[in-house]
Formats: sequence, C-alpha cells, structure tokens
Amino acid sequence: MMSIPVRPQAGAWQIAPAGHLLTAEFDGQTVVYHTGAGHTHWVSPVAAEVLNCLRQGTQDEASLYTTLSELINAEDLPLLTDSLHETLEYLKNLSLIEPT
Repeated sequence: MMSIPVRPQAGAWQIAPAGHLLTAEFDGQTVVYHTGAGHTHWVSPVAAEVLNCLRQGTQDEASLYTTLSELINAEDLPLLTDSLHETLEYLKNLSLIEPT
C-alpha cells in the first residue's frame, strides 16, 4: 500500500457555498466563473481537477492526493504534495473553495 505524504495540518475542503462555479475548457485550459463573486479565473490543470473532485463532495487532502496521483506520471509524484497544497491555498484565496 502506498503511503500518502500529506501535511499534518491538512484538513477537508469543499466548494465555497456562495454562488456556483461554472467551468469551460478552451484549448486545454480551464476557465472558472464564480457566480457569487462575478469573477472569472484561468486555473491550472491541477486546480481544475481539484475543483472537479470537490464537486463530488467534501474531501480531505489525502483523498485529493490519491485521485491526482492516479492521473500523473510516477516521476512527478514527489512534486504532487507541494503542488496540491499550493493549489488548495490558491483556490481558497480566490474564494472558490474553503476548509471545513
């Protein structure tokens, strides 16, 4: 069984309840429109996948890591923990997600 290297303070995350998130993909890039704030954001492929996962319901960082690890090459796994944490903070700062 694979050990999932998550940060000790890692908690659960959910889509922010104020408004809805509408997404569209253009040439492999994802745009997210937040109806509550009226803002549009270009997001990375990792951020787009995190948002897709959280649309299914609240998830913790370990669950998100597991899902994302299945989508990337094994040699990129060491970068995933930091990338995921940074992505969660970025999406939180955009008010698209929030910790539970």
